[in-house]
Parts: sequence; structure tokens; C-alpha cells
Amino acid sequence: MKTKVSIVGCVDYDIGRVKEAVRKAVSLIGGWEGVVDRGNRVLVKPNMLSARPPEDGVTTHPAVVRAVVELVQEAGAEVLIGDSPGGTDRDLIHCWEACGYSEVSKVTGAPLISLDREILEVEVPRGVIYKTLHLSRTVLEVDSLITVPKLKTHNLTLLTGAVKNLLGLIPGGGKIEFHRRCPRPDDLGEAIVDILSVARPKLALMDAVVGMEGDGPVSDQLRDIGVILASRDSVALDTVAQAMIGLKPFDVPTTRAAAERKLGTADLREMELVGRSLGEAEIKDFILPSNAMVRRIPRPILALIARRIMVRPRARADKCTNCSLCMSNCPVDAIYTKEKSVRVDYKKCILCLCCYELCPEKAMDLRKSLLTRFWR
Repeated sequence: MKTKVSIVGCVDYDIGRVKEAVRKAVSLIGGWEGVVDRGNRVLVKPNMLSARPPEDGVTTHPAVVRAVVELVQEAGAEVLIGDSPGGTDRDLIHCWEACGYSEVSKVTGAPLISLDREILEVEVPRGVIYKTLHLSRTVLEVDSLITVPKLKTHNLTLLTGAVKNLLGLIPGGGKIEFHRRCPRPDDLGEAIVDILSVARPKLALMDAVVGMEGDGPVSDQLRDIGVILASRDSVALDTVAQAMIGLKPFDVPTTRAAAERKLGTADLREMELVGRSLGEAEIKDFILPSNAMVRRIPRPILALIARRIMVRPRARADKCTNCSLCMSNCPVDAIYTKEKSVRVDYKKCILCLCCYELCPEKAMDLRKSLLTRFWR
């Protein structure tokens, strides 16, 4: 039997239209049976990268989160909304409010759960990078996990989808350790798939009503896409999303690692697309991240020309407020202040771009080499 992935049209974030689109998307792949049973405890995991309002397109839109929560509740389950976003040494409550999830919780009654609490160690039998992981008791004890990502580009992994969204299951500073231990995208992909191997979502549902192109995951380049995607296979869902925007399955390290470990399918020939066809959903002129070309350069050649195609973070003095969030979240302590200005030590920098992702003032720009600008 082929893996089903649904693509359903949704023109905007009107809650009625979103809920109907989510209902149809799930129905087309077999409904809630096997995903949610009456009396279950279900964890809904949105992409809450940082404290950004919905109109920024950085996080999963609250209307999509609300639709998923209400439909799971209608199926008779108890719902929790949980995440551990980066940079929450500031204020997690502020993140909930800024992203619109506090209102979702108020309307639906679903509690907001920090995944930074009650941490347990779990073995990773098939781990490549990690043999043990630390995860919240909530993640390990719920009956069902639903990952609800946003369709966005990512300058390191090219796509942040259903599988990459699982990095938010790692509590607190553990995410910094992931980047410190895995500076190469392929290694980071393997580490994230280590999480997938012990925390498998029963449903992946992607917010692609408005997506993000360019140098995500915090780019200002938003794109009206107008669809909701759903699948019981997170890897298959990511593969279809990649095909829509012009990425090959193994361009994305999480998809490649998961497929090679047989934790999902990345072969379109083994999928049944329901709802809209891939041809209808495909976006021919989607703008990929600056680093997209790097993934297609053979490694020996890449080693010779790396400096000429580099994309590096650089602080903008006119926007920086010296909040120090970038410094506290840099995995390799490459960020420092000099004469009251934030600087980056490129000899230490591993190009994880955490500073770019987490800066609340959008004060981190990406400095592109001449060759990279020409390619764009």
C-alpha cells in the first residue's frame, strides 16, 4: 500500500476555512483512526521558532494550530500544545503570546506545555549521533504526537518541515549542543533523525497557506502557497513539500537520513497524492536559500571554493539592541561585543545561523560572497 499525502487548498487563515481544509486533509489520508483514539492524550507540536507574530510567517499560524486542536478534541482526546523554542531563556510566556498560541489555548482549553520540564533520559537504539537523548516526560508519555510545521526554507538544512520541527522536542540548551556537536548539515540531519527514531509523530500536518522562501527560517520573503498538507509519514510529507518548491528528496539532510534508516519514504513513486496533484501545487519560481547550491557541489570541489560561496551572519548596528541573545545561544562562543557593537569571530563560527534565527530585532543579516550574490 502506498503512503498517502494529501494536498488541500486553503486561501487564507480564516478559521472556518482552515478547519475545513485540515478536516479534509486528514480525511483524505484515512481520517483520525489510528492517529487519535477517544480518551488519548495528544501532544500538538507547532513550529514556534521564536517570539514572532503570525504575520511574520516564521511560526505555524495559530489558526492552523487551533484547527488541529479542535478536531482532535472532537475525536474525543485530550490535547496539549507543547514546544521548547530556542532562546527561551528570556520568557516562554512571551513566546506563547506573541505567536498567538495563548489565545488558542484560551479558546480551546488546551493547556500550553513547556517541554523543558520533567526531563528523562531515553535510549536511542538506532542512534547515529546520539545513543541517548533527554526529552520531556510529556513527549514520552503521550499517546500520540502530531507535528505541525510551517513550510519554510532554511539556510542550513534547506527545508524546515515535519522532521526538522522535532528539534523543538529537545529541551533548553540541548539544541545548542546539537549544533555544537553537528556543525555539518548532514550530521545535524542525522541527529534530528535520532529524535525521530524515538519520537515518531502519528500525524504530520503542514501549514503551507503562506510559506517562506529565500534565506529562511526568518526571511522577510513570504509566499502565498494556499495549501495544507497532511500525512501519517513525516518524511513523505517533507518530500512532497520539497518537490513543490523545487528541491530533490536527498537535498535535505533530514529527509535523506530518515529515508536511509527506513523511518519513512522519500520516493514519490511510493506515494499516493490525494486532493491536489503535485503539478497543481508546484511553484516553478520558488526562491531557494542562498546555500541551496552548496548541497549540490561535490565535497572535494566544495573544499576548494568554500570561502567564495560562503553565507555568513553579520550584526547590523542600526537594529541591534545588545540584548545578548545571540551570544548566549551561540554553540561555539563566536559572538562577542567590541566598542558596544556585536561582532562575529568567523574563525570560530560554524555557520549554524542560530543567531540569525533567534534575533528578536532581525538585526542579524546574512553576508553573501560575490559568487553567491551572482548565483542568486
